Amino acid sequence: MITRRKEPFRYSMQEPVECQLELTTVNRMSLSGKLIPAQVIDISKNGCKIRSALDLKASEHFIECRIHLRLNEQQFIFPGQIRWQRNLDGFSHDYGIHLLLTEDEKEQINVQLRGLAAERKIIVM
Repeated sequence: MITRRKEPFRYSMQEPVECQLELTTVNRMSLSGKLIPAQVIDISKNGCKIRSALDLKASEHFIECRIHLRLNEQQFIFPGQIRWQRNLDGFSHDYGIHLLLTEDEKEQINVQLRGLAAERKIIVM
């Protein structure tokens, strides 16, 4: 399990936010991305935790993905890598995603997250 909790803020959603997970490569083999329903549990400019019913066995595979997410009525597609998986109850799985964003994309996400925090839709951790 690899974590990077050095960023100054992580935002926890008051209610999980619906998103879609698109797998782009597994073990360096390209996939045609089918969108998988998921929920964002928390997010920062460097990563997020999502929940899905799909068991990807992430500890056994190198998985690159895209997160399709709407924040403040703006649609985003964030590229990332799955860093860890935690099985919750046999039906749900949490995933840690390291987001691979440019500095401009990081600033965009910060602006959106600050707006959601002002509306009390997310909690700053």
